[in-house]
Amino acid sequence: MNQAQPDMTEAQPGISGAQPGMSMAQAGMSEAQPRMSMERADIAFKVNGAAVSVCVPPVRRLSSVLRDELHLTGTKVGCDAGDCGACTVLVDGEPICACLMSAASAAGTVVTTVEGLANGRLSALQASFLDHGAAQCGICTPGLLVAATALLDSKPNPTEAETQDALGGVLCRCTGYRKIIAAVMNAGRFASELSTDGAAPNPPAGTFSPY
Repeated sequence: MNQAQPDMTEAQPGISGAQPGMSMAQAGMSEAQPRMSMERADIAFKVNGAAVSVCVPPVRRLSSVLRDELHLTGTKVGCDAGDCGACTVLVDGEPICACLMSAASAAGTVVTTVEGLANGRLSALQASFLDHGAAQCGICTPGLLVAATALLDSKPNPTEAETQDALGGVLCRCTGYRKIIAAVMNAGRFASELSTDGAAPNPPAGTFSPY
């Protein structure tokens, strides 16, 4: 009843670099990895208000494109699995883990990273984070700021429960979240100062700011 097994050492159709007598592993390819996955494509979208175009493999992670191609290193990479939320960006206004989105999926969208939250000076939310001491190591801070921005855009005066829910996808290993939640809930006070003075205050001289 034994049937002859196919000879998998023969060159497989569509696998670049495979030679007769060479196994798929030796060719550096897997059966599930199509040749097209390594080809590049021109992908255009907007980032922080500017039109950009990159020539990358369509399956490349958006987080990698932002950091390595566009040099927007404010977007942090923690887990590459969508678990920590450090790489959160806004895509068409919605918070998305950039490590879970392909470059091809970003085509034609509007992306906002942490660098796009301020316009020369701290945003109201960033000023509130600074005032409350809501940042420590800074790895999760960009994701928290972006996620909180999405919340405040829809709910300028969120409740504590709404704030906790909005930030639930971004993990912080440094704090108990109390200062972070307070900073988000009190961002409206700095927004009022913005409308009065035209800009949130810059950090005091000598103050470290991860923004």
